Amino acid sequence: MQRQRTYFIIDDLIFEVKKPEITVKQIQKTKVKIENEEYKVLRNHFDENIFNIEKTPDGWVITEKN
Repeated sequence: MQRQRTYFIIDDLIFEVKKPEITVKQIQKTKVKIENEEYKVLRNHFDENIFNIEKTPDGWVITEKN
C-alpha cells in the first residue's frame, strides 16, 4: 500500500499534515503570521506618521491622518 499525504487548503494557505487532523489554533497562528508579513510590506510603502494602516474583514485600509 502506498503512503498518501493529506493536504488542507484554507484561505489560500496549504497545510500538509501527517494526521488528517488540523487544529483551529494552527490555522489562526498561520493567519496571524501572514497578516504580520502583509503589514510589514505596507509599512515599507506607507509612512505610519502620515498614514493609518488598518486591517478590516474586507482587507487592508490605508487612510491619511488628519
